[in-house]
Amino acid sequence: MLSKERFITYGIILLLSSALIYFVLIGDESYVVDYNTKIEKLEFKVDSLHSINDNLVFKIDTLNQQVVKLDKEIYQQDKKIVTLKYKVNEKVNSVDSFNDDELTKFFTERYRQYFDSIKKTNSSSSN
Repeated sequence: MLSKERFITYGIILLLSSALIYFVLIGDESYVVDYNTKIEKLEFKVDSLHSINDNLVFKIDTLNQQVVKLDKEIYQQDKKIVTLKYKVNEKVNSVDSFNDDELTKFFTERYRQYFDSIKKTNSSSSN
């Protein structure tokens, strides 16, 4: 009877071992294949997003360089404006200090090349 019990025990152990081996090593579930396919698709999407991101970073760098150039140009234009304002203010202040005779002389000398509008008319009725 001992051999019969041993035979049954060894049979049960063999049956459990084969079931364990099947589930652990051989039994590749179908959901694993589905998940691997989804993982590959997501990795492809991530790679494409990295490529798009690299392009956007390049565009940002290019635009930043243009902004720096424009800022420099704006700064130079601002300096010119300040210089012109200073020069205009000097001239206005100097003209403000003129009396009537000096103003007449200033404008006469400044606009001497222009003729009087009355002298330009060539009508028969002019005086």
